[in-house]
Amino acid sequence: MVTTSPPGQPGPLLDDAEETYCYAHTKTPTKLRCSRCNRPICGRCAIPASVGQHCPECVAEARKSAPKVRTALAVNAPATRVILAITIAFYVIDRVTGLVPYLASFPPAIAGGEFWRLLTPVLLHGSLIHIGLNMYILYIYGPIVEQNFGTARFIAMYLISGVMGGAASYTFSSCRSVGVGASGAIFGLAGILLIYAYNRRKSVVMGTFLGGIRFFIIANLLLGLFIPRIDNFAHLGGLVGGVLLGLGFDDAESKATPGRQLATGLGVLALGVGLVAFRTATFTCGV
Repeated sequence: MVTTSPPGQPGPLLDDAEETYCYAHTKTPTKLRCSRCNRPICGRCAIPASVGQHCPECVAEARKSAPKVRTALAVNAPATRVILAITIAFYVIDRVTGLVPYLASFPPAIAGGEFWRLLTPVLLHGSLIHIGLNMYILYIYGPIVEQNFGTARFIAMYLISGVMGGAASYTFSSCRSVGVGASGAIFGLAGILLIYAYNRRKSVVMGTFLGGIRFFIIANLLLGLFIPRIDNFAHLGGLVGGVLLGLGFDDAESKATPGRQLATGLGVLALGVGLVAFRTATFTCGV
């Protein structure tokens, strides 16, 4: 029989009737267990945690995963920096010359054959707050994805997520809506990291990181329900694209072969093309 302790108290203790020995010091009797994996541990092995105590193995696993999140901004992430620079440059150019009429998402124009508008909105933003928030999230999430998946895959996933966001916005938004912003691509990165963290959720750090990603996604989708002019269709399209890419690209179980990754990328693009084809074929609004 095992009894559990209230939150904030030492981890589970063993019933007096049981004689259990530390998993590492096999001749040392103990009533303590690791709060995470439930291994029997003695006082020499127990490492204090926020709740109870952890064994050395669980602490080592957490430390092994931690650098990939905590040092993400310090690693070499060339593609993230280039995308940040290009997006900021386009914002400045747009303020001077006005690029929205030519590059923004506008359903009648897309239906008329200007399909580049499915992707180019990621380069434009409506205000300093808009670009500031999006670039801040890219600054946080971009290096993590680029570090763990590689620069080439990061670029591909960012662009595909942007296309998925544009395709969903075009398919489900009102006829005369004008859309700008990198939010679809940003939500794609969030979807990729959602899968990445979920596959490693047994790690203390990744479990916490997973909670943060979930909060970001839910909070921003809820904001889109209450704040006018936020394109939740683009957010959802990018998110779905990112989740699908994460499922196909993440090699947590050594199943993400290059062939599988290529098939996943092409499959997500095909889904976006299908949405665009459907919307274009059934488009009834005039230019």
